[in-house]
Amino acid sequence: MYQDTYYVDKRTGTFADLFVAYGLATLLDSVLAHFAEGDRWVRIRDMGPYYAVELSNLLQEEWLDKAPFQALVPYIQTSRSDPEVLTSLPASMTVDYQQEWDKFRQYTSNPQEMRSKMPEEQIAQMKPHPQFPIFAWVGERRMQALGSYNNLILRWQSLAPYFAENLRHILMLCATPQNEKEAVRKSWCKRMKKLGVKDDGKATLVQLFNPTQGKGQNFPKPFLSTTYMRSAGINLEGFWLLEYLKAVGMYHCAVPRVVKIGGKFSGDYKTYAPAPVNMRLKANNAVLAAFQEALWNDTAVKMDILAALRYTRCFLDYCQVAKEADLMVELFGQGPEDFVAGMYVAYYKSLGQAAAVMNLSFIELPRWMRVESLDDVNTYKEVIEEHENIINTIDEEKGGYDLLVYYRDFLSSGRWDAFFDFTAAYSQFLMRELDREHYWVRPFTTRNLEVLIMKSNEPLGLIFKSAGFRNIAEAIRRSTIIPQYRGRGESEYDIRYGLGQELRRKALYNDEFIAALSEFMQSYNAENARVYEKTGKQYRKNILTTDVEDVVRLVDKYGATTVGNLLIAFGYARDPKEEEEVKSD
Repeated sequence: MYQDTYYVDKRTGTFADLFVAYGLATLLDSVLAHFAEGDRWVRIRDMGPYYAVELSNLLQEEWLDKAPFQALVPYIQTSRSDPEVLTSLPASMTVDYQQEWDKFRQYTSNPQEMRSKMPEEQIAQMKPHPQFPIFAWVGERRMQALGSYNNLILRWQSLAPYFAENLRHILMLCATPQNEKEAVRKSWCKRMKKLGVKDDGKATLVQLFNPTQGKGQNFPKPFLSTTYMRSAGINLEGFWLLEYLKAVGMYHCAVPRVVKIGGKFSGDYKTYAPAPVNMRLKANNAVLAAFQEALWNDTAVKMDILAALRYTRCFLDYCQVAKEADLMVELFGQGPEDFVAGMYVAYYKSLGQAAAVMNLSFIELPRWMRVESLDDVNTYKEVIEEHENIINTIDEEKGGYDLLVYYRDFLSSGRWDAFFDFTAAYSQFLMRELDREHYWVRPFTTRNLEVLIMKSNEPLGLIFKSAGFRNIAEAIRRSTIIPQYRGRGESEYDIRYGLGQELRRKALYNDEFIAALSEFMQSYNAENARVYEKTGKQYRKNILTTDVEDVVRLVDKYGATTVGNLLIAFGYARDPKEEEEVKSD
């Protein structure tokens, strides 16, 4: 039982297991802080069927009896709180919910440009508590969780004299994988009885910590037997020490946000919880704090995408700016997904007086990063920032839903066909928005597209190196987005609105694709000739037969679908060098 590795089973396959793992890691870290010498750390590893919580030091038996009581999470005070209860708690253990709400409203009611003119000290005083999103989530009446949460905090506090016994039974519970928690609960009850404490060790499961189980579920009376409930996987009560660990862990991995519907806050919640693969607690806490500030309320699908992208950016920022040497060394040859796989997501639907879990999912982090040098970190951050900016311009409720689903599918599965579905659909979206003179909608850049694709699929690099591929992609660009940016009537050349759709439609078959490409070449060159005859100038170079021959060879090797998708992606992307040429023209 006194060891340097403890285990948390994945009993539910949701973030409930994750909450326990982070709660255990936080508790053990607080013990090490009083006794361990030198560099101490706590690490969480995903071992498949369970999480392993690894310690820098072997936990020693005498530490348990000497360890001071640790109040790891606060009691959330509201207007309904019992004054006698509040006086029994140390002031450092309570948070005034209404006061924090007022600070949040004051801070968010001041626009960013207004705050930028204020003194730093004033901004610091206005800034809401870093854990305010957790307080708001727990205190939300529809979640019906505040009472159960506060009861856990009071229970932990009331049993402070028996902290060593609580800690010892938590270690018993996590000493081996697949430990029997009911046996540990009975052992705890037996020990408490000897110490003069009457407690059955049970606590109500709430959906806040347990998205697959919740308080208030109703079943026909004939089926309310314990045997039935266990066979159905429904446990409305659990061991209270485990539930307390979930409350602690929630503060170290939960990021709840309100879902926007129709431009307004709906009352629906989405909660994100990063799932570690190999992560130290210290690094997790720092990245999570930055992520809490980076992720804002948004529509459902867009928020999933931005959560994955912004967490990845925060992770790279931590490696780079905070100069966490150990993590940076570990990162070389790997990507962020080797440290955090992605995020568990629970969607809580508002039903008026209550909320119910409507969907459980998992969003992966981008899986196309391999950091070989410090320069790679900057490169990947630029790619992520570009993708964030593009996603932000898409309105989920005004024709952008399918677009965002394509991109989310790409993140969640890593399938390139989903990404090419997105780029093809985005080319239409981009042309439509530019036609409306919405110039804040931006295309991808060719450089970042190369980074994205080549880092995850190096063989495709031969396609990008082909002169014919690049020339035809440039021709597509000069027939679509470049004259579109110049505006109608400002360009000598026609704007080809349906070119991307036509090429993708023909890319199902090699012969049809080559025929469509040849037809485009002939009409493109003919248009060049007409403009030259009219103006005496040729602003864009012709497509050569050698260019088409290069693409034909690529089609023979990679197939029309692959080459066609890449041509559309790069043809509707922005090349900074070409932009300079256009400006000079």
